[in-house]
Amino acid sequence: MLRPLQESDVERLSQLWLHLACCAHPSLPISFWSAPARQLRRRLAAQCRHRLLHGDPSDISHWVYARTGKDLADGLVTITDNMLVETIFVSPTKQRHGVGSELMAQAKFGRPQLEAKVLEENLRGRYFLQQHGFVETARHFNQSANQDEIWMSCRVAA
Repeated sequence: MLRPLQESDVERLSQLWLHLACCAHPSLPISFWSAPARQLRRRLAAQCRHRLLHGDPSDISHWVYARTGKDLADGLVTITDNMLVETIFVSPTKQRHGVGSELMAQAKFGRPQLEAKVLEENLRGRYFLQQHGFVETARHFNQSANQDEIWMSCRVAA
C-alpha cells in the first residue's frame, strides 16, 4: 500500500537508501554516499515537520510503500515540483514484486512529464526507468563520481 511519508519512516529509509546506493555503484566508496545520505535524512525529516506544522503539501511529494497491515517502509519515491523523480528505491526483499512499478505509477499520477537522473554504472536503475518509459535525453560528466550522469525523460500518457 502507498501512503505519505511519516516521521517514523525517515531513519529506515535513509539507511536503506545508503545501502542501495552503495550496492548500485560499486566503483564509488561508501564515503561518497555518506553526505548525500545525511542530506536525504534531513530533507525527509524537514518535509515531515513542514507537513505537521502547516498541514499542507510543499513542493516535494514523498510516497512510501508499506505492506498492508505493516507500518514498515519498504520503498520511497520523491518527486519535486519541477517533475524530477529525485529518488525511487525499494528494499531488496520487495524488489521484483511490483513495488517499484507501484511507486512509479504514483509518481506519474497527474503529471504530464517526469525527469530523472542516474549515474551511468547504475544499470538496474537505468533499466527500471527504461521499462517505465524513460528515454535518455542528455549526458553530463559528473566529476565527483568520475562517470556520466544520464538525464532521462518520460512523457506520461494523458
